[in-house]
Amino acid sequence: MTASDTKGLLKGADVRTTAKGWTAGRVTTVVVGAFLALVALTLVGVGGTAVYYASKDDGYIDLGTSKYAHRTDTYAMASESWRADKEMAGLYDDLRITFEPDRGSDAVFIGLAGKEQMRRYLDDVQHVTIHDSTDKGDSESKHPGGTPKTPPAEADGWIAKASGQGAQTLDWSVTSGDVTAVAMKADGSRGPSGHVTVAAKIGWLPWIGAASLVAGLLLLVGSVLMIVRPLRRARGRTA
Repeated sequence: MTASDTKGLLKGADVRTTAKGWTAGRVTTVVVGAFLALVALTLVGVGGTAVYYASKDDGYIDLGTSKYAHRTDTYAMASESWRADKEMAGLYDDLRITFEPDRGSDAVFIGLAGKEQMRRYLDDVQHVTIHDSTDKGDSESKHPGGTPKTPPAEADGWIAKASGQGAQTLDWSVTSGDVTAVAMKADGSRGPSGHVTVAAKIGWLPWIGAASLVAGLLLLVGSVLMIVRPLRRARGRTA
């Protein structure tokens, strides 16, 4: 074996030696891959959650109101007025409001009206306006007055309404303007009580969920490759 052959073998051995182990580049690649994997898992989680909620209950999401019980010795329970088209930066497409009475045999009414229309109907009616709700009860204002002149279902001016025995649900496609919701007994008598559930539908939620899910899965595959290839090369295996 000549001296040049010996040098060639030594040079090849050096190449194979330096090809193994953890280089700065490989460490950086693994760190970046791990970070991207976390991002990918977040996207998959968000996308999966969005797809789940979009496919459940016709896409309506409970806004956290169903756990609170409401009751009054007056004739009606009204919400504060609000702009549904401004809530969540205008993301809501549809609202669904359900009034479930404490006694399933009660005939009840749930209605939604513009701020001024509701004011006119409740102007001389004894009722409460609910400002906030907690497990300990409602924060409310009581308004003096008498009995309703007209049963709620027969009054004019409702944007959406539902009336009947047991739980009643109204659906409303969100439009601009101040609105107010009210829950009553169907005959306008005293003492409505029960749970009011407000749920909203975000029309583009299925598409955002599917896009996040696909993007997350693709990114996860790429990040796993970024981690696996340096590991194989650091052990002296070909990737």
